[in-house]
Amino acid sequence: MPNATARSRLPIVALLAVAAAVAFLAFRNSSPPLPDDDTVQPDPAPPDPRTAFPTPYRNVRPEVKFVGDSRCAGCHEAIDKTYHAHPMGRSAAFVSTATSFETFDEKSRPRFARGEVQLRVERTATGFTHVMSAGNAPAHEAPAHLAIGSGARGRSYLTLQSGALWQTPISWFTSKNQWDVSPGFNLDDGGRRAIVQECLFCHVDRVEHVPGSVNRYREPLLPVQAAIGCERCHGPGELHVAERTLVRLPKGEADTSIVNPRRLPAELQTAICAQCHLQGQERILRRGREWSEFRPGLPLEAFVTVFTRHPDLVDWRRSVGQFEQMQRSECFKQSNGKLGCTSCHDPHDRPADATKGEYFRSRCLTCHEKRQSCSAPLADRRSRRDACAECHMPTGDSSNIAHASVTDHRIEKRVSPPAPPVGLHPGNSPLVRFATGPHAPEEAELERDLGVALARLAASGPPRARESIATLASERLDKSLTTWRGDAAAWLAQAHAKRALADMATSRKAAANAFTLEPDSEAALGVAADLALNAKDFAEAERLATRLIGLASTDPEAHVLRAMAKIGLERWAEAEADCRAALALHPLHVNARIALAVCRHRQGDSAAGREEADRAAKALADPRRREATLDWYRSKVR
Repeated sequence: MPNATARSRLPIVALLAVAAAVAFLAFRNSSPPLPDDDTVQPDPAPPDPRTAFPTPYRNVRPEVKFVGDSRCAGCHEAIDKTYHAHPMGRSAAFVSTATSFETFDEKSRPRFARGEVQLRVERTATGFTHVMSAGNAPAHEAPAHLAIGSGARGRSYLTLQSGALWQTPISWFTSKNQWDVSPGFNLDDGGRRAIVQECLFCHVDRVEHVPGSVNRYREPLLPVQAAIGCERCHGPGELHVAERTLVRLPKGEADTSIVNPRRLPAELQTAICAQCHLQGQERILRRGREWSEFRPGLPLEAFVTVFTRHPDLVDWRRSVGQFEQMQRSECFKQSNGKLGCTSCHDPHDRPADATKGEYFRSRCLTCHEKRQSCSAPLADRRSRRDACAECHMPTGDSSNIAHASVTDHRIEKRVSPPAPPVGLHPGNSPLVRFATGPHAPEEAELERDLGVALARLAASGPPRARESIATLASERLDKSLTTWRGDAAAWLAQAHAKRALADMATSRKAAANAFTLEPDSEAALGVAADLALNAKDFAEAERLATRLIGLASTDPEAHVLRAMAKIGLERWAEAEADCRAALALHPLHVNARIALAVCRHRQGDSAAGREEADRAAKALADPRRREATLDWYRSKVR
């Protein structure tokens, strides 16, 4: 089955042409063999930075609770008001109560098409629903429950289904004042995307993730508030509220009940911004850590290792690449690392459009004195209202998000167009660690994290690069797993790497170790079931898929996995039942539809089989994938 049932939920990677530059390294046999002992058990927990890192701030500890912005507003009314007009203070909202700026007239394109696929926005009493249809198949409807984005550039939308969060296929783009396909969306994957914990970490206040799940969260979904709040930069406020409600500190005395970013060393100030604004290419959780654990005042690298593209592969026009650009600037270098985001951006307020140029010019002049006059012709300066950023930080189209622009944060004296990627020299990793401070983990830990990152890249990057990148990943993971045998994330990454290298036996063993260590891991169970299918071990695939359905009954992928196992066992009626269960959850699930076509044909209804196959094909915009899907169907009904 084309792209059949792989369920790793790995982030989508837009890797540029790497394969020609990365040589296939002949070290597959040089890495140390894993121990013969097949048993795995969890490793001892590594130290928790929230209790181990030396800091005077007491609210970094895990037991201190978050209280929400409403508790801050009582004493900080003015800042609270301006902050909630700032994009960060409007990062998310429930659609039913959000301020609406979307429009639904014909000019805004509430109905549009992509090939055979039709998309539309339908208004409801509480908001709107996104509908995707193709041919005469039932439409996929996704009510927009949660709006993500302040609206400065646009909004995307999430739908909640039995505790699972999915992104809808349609987004609002403010610059064009219209609806369009959501950024990075592949409609051929069925018109929805699983929203993993890492996504929500940077867009909402906080959620409680169901352990082991891919995209399920405990309800109420947002227990305190929707948008990012004060505590994202200052840390949990419970201790501060309790102490300052009782007594105010004498003027000048440091308050250790809550983090004050101004009093932090430069690298810890930077970490607060970097937690969300340093996206990189891959962000890998450190062993034993969770996304929800990071606290302002602690080093980011104690929780996550960020990898960026190798300098020879960098695309400087990518959205969310400003952090990397700034650190390449002479301004940053000459400041000895002290220049940071808040040197220019006020996190509590945003200048009005009419005063932006003057405001940012004043920020430039804190370092560049007025006597260092601009060399531009007077007429040019006047036409740009003496706004330094107009020349030195121009805006341009984003290379990875449609209808969006990005500001060039390289802060060049004479701005030149970003050079295109040049490609790698043989032997270089396509990923490099982005250092966010002086608290780097040990080399072995970094190599482990790089191995996991490269395995992700191998699983989702261009096919011609997979083998070479997987080799780089596998070598590092082999070494890491001889030290930390209980590292479930590394085992799962190794399963992907070994699969890319066509070492299916080792891949299955690695996936089995991953779900042995984390029995409720949907990702590990899905990969293990898919590998069993590929090995034609249909009974094992059915067993694993059944367990997966018990954990994630509303995920159509789990039902399709079991249907495929039953097709392999020629239990056509049972397989059809699983296909219909998947389609009840998601009517445009192509793999469920084409598997149903096989089941109908095999039960003697060839006309219905051909009709279902035609429905499946019409839901695909890519003609190559459409033909591959039909070829698979034909091969199963001969």
